[in-house]
Amino acid sequence: MLTSMATISMGGIFALLGELRDELGFTETELGLMVAAGFFAGFVAQVGLARFSDRGHSNTMIRLGLALLVASQLVMGFASSLWAFIAARVVLGVATGVFLPAIRRLVIVSDRKNMGANVGMLSAFDVGGFVAGPVVAGLVAHFFGLRAPFFVLAVAIAAFAPLAVRLPPDPGVTTTERQVVRVLLRIRAVQVVLLAVVGWFVMIGTFESIWAVLLADLGAEVWFTGVSAGIITLPMLFLAAFSGRFAQRVGPLKVSLVGVLWIAPCVAAYGYINSLSVIVVVAVIHGLSDAFVFPANQVGIALAAGDDLAASAQGLMGATLQLVGGMVALVAGGVYEQWGREVVFLANAGIIVVFAGIAAWMARPLAAEKHSVVVGAQA
Repeated sequence: MLTSMATISMGGIFALLGELRDELGFTETELGLMVAAGFFAGFVAQVGLARFSDRGHSNTMIRLGLALLVASQLVMGFASSLWAFIAARVVLGVATGVFLPAIRRLVIVSDRKNMGANVGMLSAFDVGGFVAGPVVAGLVAHFFGLRAPFFVLAVAIAAFAPLAVRLPPDPGVTTTERQVVRVLLRIRAVQVVLLAVVGWFVMIGTFESIWAVLLADLGAEVWFTGVSAGIITLPMLFLAAFSGRFAQRVGPLKVSLVGVLWIAPCVAAYGYINSLSVIVVVAVIHGLSDAFVFPANQVGIALAAGDDLAASAQGLMGATLQLVGGMVALVAGGVYEQWGREVVFLANAGIIVVFAGIAAWMARPLAAEKHSVVVGAQA
């Protein structure tokens, strides 16, 4: 549930971008800048702060993250200028950057044998929050106005503070390593897992910055934007535990590569579909693959790194997403504005295929040595 609170905050703003453009006069480029600022803040936080969870401070990081989540929602509730929204998005990025790696570390180190299923279940709550965020924000905004969702989310997140105070102690091995990012990036298995999903991260940045705008341009109301995001991510709620266990058994890299190559044609299709009902159908197909890719990412990076660097590895994965997503969000709005959605989504599909190919090529030595990232592991 704590993970859901973080991702509800992230998903809530996602559904309101079209309304921010229409009511406050922000351009697509300005919205992209706001989204990018949050991504880059999350990148810095996960690279620089996730390591403290591996040094025995995971519970403290979780509590700090919750406090920052509440603050970010309150600032957005009162903000009226672009720079105020950017500042709030930065706080939200830092909050998730300190919070999510700490939570994932606790799940990974608590039961290594069943790590795949447990990480998959965590992914379900992760994505469940992202599903609930747009739906709740969209419906609340529809009935009570643009500001209301931010205050509702702030109160809902704050209600979970007592749970954060009563967290059990971290049972895992800690580390004194100071240059954790360099250590992790020297590991080929880590490199391969990250490369396999770069295109998927590009897709996330694209969706964050222009999906709501695209649907608004096709005539969708704000509630439909929230529902569409829920449709894409809904399969995760039912499949995540199975797909995490499956990825651990057969090899998370295989699952990731097949999944992202399934996603590529769906992403390309979004550039040409003009019917909201057809978009929903494609979104269901897309969402089925996401339900395997997301848990496989986390299982893969966990198998590539040891328990003592569990949070740092998850932070590196998250930081890569934030960096790639932020770079994409920074330009996607402008590309959409100048050249249209066909260019945006076709380029995204091409990037997915290219990076999947690079990862498969780099994984050949790992396959030869039967590394668990490629062939799977039971414990």
